[in-house]
Amino acid sequence: MNEGKLSIGWARVETTPPKKTLLQGQFHARISRGTISPLTATALAMEARAPDGAVEQVVFLSCDMPSESFKPDLLDKLQGRCPGLDPKKITINCTHTHNAPPVKSGYYEEPENDPDFMTPDGYRAWLTDRLAGAVATAWNDRRPGAISRGFGYAVVGRCRRATYADGSARMYGQTNQADFIGLEACDDHAVNFLFTHDPAGKLRGMIVNLACPSQCDESGYEFSSDFWHDVRGLIARRFGQDVQLLPQCAPAGDASPHLMLDQKEEKDLRDRMKLNDKQIIARRILAALEEARAFCAPPETVANFAHEVKTLRLPRLMVTKAQYEMEKRIPSLTEEERAKQPWGFERIWPFGLVCDIVKCYEQQDENALHETECHVIRIGDVVFATNPFELFMDYGAQIRARSRALQTFAVQLADGSGNGFYLPTARALAGGHYSALIKSNWVGPEGGQMLVEETVAGINNLFAAEDYPRTR
Repeated sequence: MNEGKLSIGWARVETTPPKKTLLQGQFHARISRGTISPLTATALAMEARAPDGAVEQVVFLSCDMPSESFKPDLLDKLQGRCPGLDPKKITINCTHTHNAPPVKSGYYEEPENDPDFMTPDGYRAWLTDRLAGAVATAWNDRRPGAISRGFGYAVVGRCRRATYADGSARMYGQTNQADFIGLEACDDHAVNFLFTHDPAGKLRGMIVNLACPSQCDESGYEFSSDFWHDVRGLIARRFGQDVQLLPQCAPAGDASPHLMLDQKEEKDLRDRMKLNDKQIIARRILAALEEARAFCAPPETVANFAHEVKTLRLPRLMVTKAQYEMEKRIPSLTEEERAKQPWGFERIWPFGLVCDIVKCYEQQDENALHETECHVIRIGDVVFATNPFELFMDYGAQIRARSRALQTFAVQLADGSGNGFYLPTARALAGGHYSALIKSNWVGPEGGQMLVEETVAGINNLFAAEDYPRTR
């Protein structure tokens, strides 16, 4: 633990490709046709230096991307550009827009001999050049500053898994049928804010953490940073163009901005307001922000600072012999036979939904653990806890409820999220369907609970129980 004087640096860069690319996030290949809103990456560098010279640090990097699988390339390009920065203290999270490019080939078929097309490898090289510049700028521009915390609520993400009388569940299932009994999980409307200020008290930027992927535009053919673009616009108009926004997605593997309930009511509201879904979400976030700013904690220039990085080895969700045998039969099934199978969306994914079941089964005895990078970062009275999964909301609720910190920023789709995928609860796995199937996950409920226990222990080791009594 290091109690030290804070220095803070910000940088922002546009990451919209200069050419057309594939778009990641759907089961079919999409080639971009334009831009709805620019893709953005924001870096926040923070350091605490104690009177005895001890130093702790973090660089948060948030990207309008589906997932992160470019960190090694970024670290290579940062060599020699950030004096004094420990590269292990960089943590990258993604907003999970479905309208940004993949950075690896193999998800979709790619056009050949098209000079106007940028391949995933080409985009990764171009992207990491720009991200390295943003990280270096934020780190090298650190100046004395202060932090304050705020909290509020905004209705953004809603559970997207419907449950039925027979015990089954379905992502985006119908809710107007007689056997619908409710949504699988409780919504999470909490919004955590961390504000940074210059020595004169002027607002320089903010972290906004809420439980919803940015997927209003998820099926389109244009680049889009989704509702975060509208939030950026409102913040710029309210606080000034130079105030930075770093968005984080809290655990929301079973949530989205698409409504399963209140669809008629919400449409009527939008029609009368003459606003679309992204604009309404942005208004709600700004309302929470205004309340948080009005009642935020006093700015602090000195704070307790700790940053722990762990590699967890979580047990994989094991493929059964029956699942293995069925997977091998898929190529020989007729369309009629495929339609009768219980795997939901899997039958239309051309490269194997997420996990190669045959390969998993044949290697799982020798490869039974899934390596996961997790960061736990204390800054004053708040803590950040990252994981690479699309983590279901119940896990996030457990972490926050058991945390000793006054505010807990749980962050999903962080470092290595390109290899994380969904992490469902036991009740979700029992209900089945996409996001809670063997082909949707590397890790299941056993590993999810281990992730919770390790995260809670890591957080609480940084906060003395007598200093942070839990209240109910």
